[in-house]
Amino acid sequence: MRGAVAEKTNKLSKGDIMAKAYVLLKVIPGHERNIVKELEDIPEIEDVDELYGEWDMIAKALVERLEDLDALLSEKMRKIEGVTLTSTMIVAEYKY
Repeated sequence: MRGAVAEKTNKLSKGDIMAKAYVLLKVIPGHERNIVKELEDIPEIEDVDELYGEWDMIAKALVERLEDLDALLSEKMRKIEGVTLTSTMIVAEYKY
């Protein structure tokens, strides 16, 4: 699925982004394809990849504010049928 989301046109511009996060997802087996399609339709999701191992997927999210990340997780991602667990890693961006 790599790069499947790269064609989106409704992305935030780099100056608008205040928070970047990676979201790990565990899903019910057999739901992977539908979940990827639903994640690709969410404007805040920049990229989605399926994984082998403890976690089934990883999604890169870009939002303007941390409050938007909460809404993305609670109101969109966790409500997708087949998603059983998420773990969110907020990226630390230091200015050197």
